[in-house]
Amino acid sequence: MVRILTLLLTFSLYGLAFPSQAQAINVTASVDKNPVIVNESFTLTIAANDDLPQSAFRSAPLMQDFVVGATSVDRSTRLIQGQMSRQTRWQVTLVARQSGTYQIPSFEIEGNRTQAIEIEVIEPSAADTGSRGPVFLTAEVDTASPYIQQQIRYKVSLHIAHQLESGSISPPSLDNSDIQQVGQDQESQQIIDGQRYRVITRNYIVTPRRSGSFVLEGSRFDGQVREQQPRSFTGFSRPQSVTVLAPDIELEVAPQPSGYEGRWLPSRQVAIEDEWEEDKQLTLGEPVTRRITITAQGVHDEQLPDISPDYPAQLRYYPERTERESYSAQGERIAQASFRGAIIATEEGNFTLPAIEVNWWNTETGEQETARIPERQVEVVAPPGGVPSPRAMDIETFSSDAAPLDQEEQPTNTTPANQPQHWWSPAASLFAALWFITLLCCIWLYLRQRTSAAAKPEKAGSGQVPAPSRKPLQRLKLACKQNNARDARKALLNWANSRHPENQLNNLDSLARQLQDTELNHQIHILQQCLYNGRELNWEQGDKLWQSIQRLHHQSKRQSDDAKLPPLYPAD
Repeated sequence: MVRILTLLLTFSLYGLAFPSQAQAINVTASVDKNPVIVNESFTLTIAANDDLPQSAFRSAPLMQDFVVGATSVDRSTRLIQGQMSRQTRWQVTLVARQSGTYQIPSFEIEGNRTQAIEIEVIEPSAADTGSRGPVFLTAEVDTASPYIQQQIRYKVSLHIAHQLESGSISPPSLDNSDIQQVGQDQESQQIIDGQRYRVITRNYIVTPRRSGSFVLEGSRFDGQVREQQPRSFTGFSRPQSVTVLAPDIELEVAPQPSGYEGRWLPSRQVAIEDEWEEDKQLTLGEPVTRRITITAQGVHDEQLPDISPDYPAQLRYYPERTERESYSAQGERIAQASFRGAIIATEEGNFTLPAIEVNWWNTETGEQETARIPERQVEVVAPPGGVPSPRAMDIETFSSDAAPLDQEEQPTNTTPANQPQHWWSPAASLFAALWFITLLCCIWLYLRQRTSAAAKPEKAGSGQVPAPSRKPLQRLKLACKQNNARDARKALLNWANSRHPENQLNNLDSLARQLQDTELNHQIHILQQCLYNGRELNWEQGDKLWQSIQRLHHQSKRQSDDAKLPPLYPAD
């Protein structure tokens, strides 16, 4: 009796362990709705009556006609009256962007194929617009006909009627453009056709870099939601994967108008401000700070032009490093550039400062306008009592090549005969001591240079690249190799400023004037055109720019050996 029970139990377990030998694998495909609406998600379910690996199903063939969202896999096992059954089910969220008739292809799974399914995608009708689904996206732009490099404000709103478990909103997509999120998400409540929706709004800035006709592909939401079910014990159903798309928007990007003059600057508003420490008068020899600030609405800070005022020869100008910044205000990008420098008068009299103009294109009126600082009359007066103030004694700090006192205006003996001259003797002694100290320093530096040259003759030539200039040159070489226009511009300026730390440059035009090399200046001009004319991605002259830099170094090495022209890297 025991042997008979053992045999029966063995055969039962064998049948449970190997059910696949008794039945063949059967796979099916189905959708939860047909027809479907454009940009509305639907679910494709692939089911197999066996326990199969997750990799048995591949969704890649669906990407040709649909946006493929999340894919979930469920496995279940049932035991009914001694019969065990297993099932594997794949659920894929799909979205169609355009109307038409599409076919979900047949999938091969473990040697078996599913049936193909024909899907009809229709546009939302007037009756459907009033009955939205539980989750949908809306999008809008402030203009569909922008100019090249004009910023477009893109607002996308996610409407959710169910309980949101998790999810994310992706930015819109547009070729040859810069897309940035601005501000924080805003949340509100809306009632649409008697249904309460939770609304999450997000803002983006889209800047097209090319002109022509384009399609701005809408944002996408992928997430999980729970539907409220009053009869359920918890009040909610199981989480459901949801993918919805915002509608696409057609854009017609206009090029830069042919009659425009100056650097291209499309904006809604541009202002220029002039700030002075002194209002009307300048004191001879005393530095006065002037700050010129350009503020533009709806542009990046690198689009703002550089300003180089043309001052009279009697007014020396020592610029500081340009300050540029961008920030967001009320969902729009604001850019500022501040040009600050010190002005020192070398002669008394009345002088005229020329007007400063910045051309820009008004995107609202479609006309060129000019932000202008009018010309200004300034009066330079002698210091009170004819004695320079302590501020005037610091003129040398603004320029390393300032002329010494004996090359400036020679002092004249204007002291009255009855005024005592007791200050002259201490001053003469002080200057004599300073002269002696300077002489000793010069002798010490001369001997040190001779000792260094004797110890390391191979580094005596100025053709060698100094240590501070090596890293900028390496970055410039890498940027040229990658044809990265922005990094190349930054590396060029860093290299130039490492050559002359005392004379910092903030634009490539100043570097071109400083080097006076025809070929290199041509390559710099091409680089600037690509940066500021919306063709940054088309810059392919990196190898030629680097060849010009190499040629300049080789030429400087030969000139240094011949001792005919000044070296590329001046000695300290």
